[in-house]
Amino acid sequence: MKNLVVMQSGGPTAVINSSLVGVIEEAKKSGKFNKVLGSINGITGILNNNLIDLGELSDEELKLIRITPGAYLGSARHHLPEEYLDYKYNLSGEYTTIYKNIKDNNIGYVVIIGGNDSMDTVDKLSKFFKGVNAEVNVIGVPKTIDNDLVVTDHTPGYGSAVKYIATEISEIKVDTSVYAKGRVTIVEIMGRDSGWLTAGSKLASLNGTGPDLIYLPEVPFSINKFLDDVKNVYEKNKKVLVAVSEGIRDENGRYIISSYSYNSINDVFGHQQLGGTATVLSEIVKNRLGYPVRNMELNLSQRCASHILAKTDLDEAYECGAFASKKVLSTTGKFITMRREDTEEYTVGYELVDVSEVANKVKVIPSDWIVNGNDVNDKFIEYALPLIQGEVEIEYVNGLPKYIVR
Repeated sequence: MKNLVVMQSGGPTAVINSSLVGVIEEAKKSGKFNKVLGSINGITGILNNNLIDLGELSDEELKLIRITPGAYLGSARHHLPEEYLDYKYNLSGEYTTIYKNIKDNNIGYVVIIGGNDSMDTVDKLSKFFKGVNAEVNVIGVPKTIDNDLVVTDHTPGYGSAVKYIATEISEIKVDTSVYAKGRVTIVEIMGRDSGWLTAGSKLASLNGTGPDLIYLPEVPFSINKFLDDVKNVYEKNKKVLVAVSEGIRDENGRYIISSYSYNSINDVFGHQQLGGTATVLSEIVKNRLGYPVRNMELNLSQRCASHILAKTDLDEAYECGAFASKKVLSTTGKFITMRREDTEEYTVGYELVDVSEVANKVKVIPSDWIVNGNDVNDKFIEYALPLIQGEVEIEYVNGLPKYIVR
């Protein structure tokens, strides 16, 4: 029997470790793998031959890993070269190392838990192994709080992130209501190319504590319209709560943060590093409208708030991992999708599609879910509400959640 290796890649989520545990437990239960190995820090673990035996983890450790934030195996943002052969048709660069270490470790199956860029790695590896006639199957497990992977109804990590965001918005709304003197509060939420996370703040409105204005990357952002919107709400209520995606762009497709900041740093995939949009907008409000204003970024808390997990999200993440362990035995170059069933009660099914249909593509919020460029409607609420359901019992030690760190 061959070994299975699993890795985690890209930005962590509150439930990425639940998918990892799903892979491990299903693989052990099947008895069809020699060992279940973990690649430390994504694909770099294969390149550096830095692997651990996950079969040594106890049931108690697995239970704790499942509700621990971050990525238990560590993560990476590593961009594999496009070509695996040089001009002389020899294995080139990193692929030489990958081939050797995969063979030396008797690996026949690879599971990668990740988002958009990670599915690019799944695509490249599966094509590489096919091209060199290596009997190695590769499958991708969805993961991203951004919820921007195409084909799948939603992604593990999104539900818990939205549960946290809507809760924070609700608490901020209550806090800002205590003073007679008005204030504009601008909350920046993650989302480079799509506004799924920021739209999630709308769920707080179901309890009467939602934001007044919501701005998403799907709609070209106009400073003048924004100021008009803020002024209209402020003059009526003397208080304004704004939820804004970090990735909002002007009509020319330029990030608002780029227009007013020195920030031009890119990551290894060429994505500009964002952050500071709320600061920019608060300065504009203060200078042009003269209103008292406060801004904040929810930042990394959106992806690591395991104290407020959505049980639905946690369970679906696990099932995606378990499904991968089953299917990687017989197929390669695939991606696991979740299909929402047409039933009265919310249920999902799990399917496989070619990973090439997913890699380097972005799913955005449908235009008919967006209202007036500054809000979302009931169609979004109906979509997102089932994803945040259920609470998870967390063990506390010394008054704090108990987590496990490798």
